[in-house]
Amino acid sequence: MRARPASRGFTLLELLVALAVLALVSMAVFTQGGNTARQLHEMEVRTFARWVAENEVAKLHLARLVEQDPIRAGVSRDLVTYGERAWRVVTETESTEYPRLHRVEVTVFALEDGNEVGPVDTLTAFLGEQ
Repeated sequence: MRARPASRGFTLLELLVALAVLALVSMAVFTQGGNTARQLHEMEVRTFARWVAENEVAKLHLARLVEQDPIRAGVSRDLVTYGERAWRVVTETESTEYPRLHRVEVTVFALEDGNEVGPVDTLTAFLGEQ
């Protein structure tokens, strides 16, 4: 009668090596997933900040057209809510060497827990008078 060959499983050392490799791969995947989520959040904040800045320039342009209000040099600080977030908008308007052209710089800060974070974005535009 022939003896059956004994079935052989994995050794403890082989299982530990496999577990270590699995742990390293899992850590790399989770780390990359966290980085991707953080980058996505930062991109969303920057996109909203740019939209806020563009809206402020559009408001200045419309106010000048509708109210026939001349553009005045100076600095203003406003609180704006956009995209379910609060933003601090600092608008600096100054004259240029051309009398009918004004430089507008809009700087947008995110407000988190009442503190300004940033500047997140800065937009420079030029507005002319008719």
